[in-house]
Amino acid sequence: MQIFVYTIEKKEGFKGEVERYKTLARPFAKLSTISVYDRRLGRASDPRKIYRELLSRYLLTDGLNVILTPDGKLLDTPQFTDQLLKDRSKIAFFIGGSYGFEEEFKKEGFNLSLTPLTLSHQLAKLVLVEQIYRGLTILHNHPYHK
Repeated sequence: MQIFVYTIEKKEGFKGEVERYKTLARPFAKLSTISVYDRRLGRASDPRKIYRELLSRYLLTDGLNVILTPDGKLLDTPQFTDQLLKDRSKIAFFIGGSYGFEEEFKKEGFNLSLTPLTLSHQLAKLVLVEQIYRGLTILHNHPYHK
């Protein structure tokens, strides 16, 4: 299984913790995190257009695209595992910047909310990779989830 996590980040946060979960996930899946940023974002009148421009090239045509957005579906861990990870070979998760995504971009995949709380994109990435690892351990009957 290949799992990609794309983020709009000027500076990566929680890098050590994210790398730890990527290493732990290695027996079950190849988990890659890719951060993109463009200096135009600092002066853009609508940064969401640049988010789309930067991330659209990574949308999968042969897998599941998951767009993280506050108005997305809330899933508990078993639902996350069954609906997003189970029986998949390729998944791409997209975490935008502070302005969120345009409606057109959100139509490109399954819309997911990690929590009703507002999280920084760095913290959202850490929570997401932990949930991905947790879901993979559930699928492979590993004791981490217990």
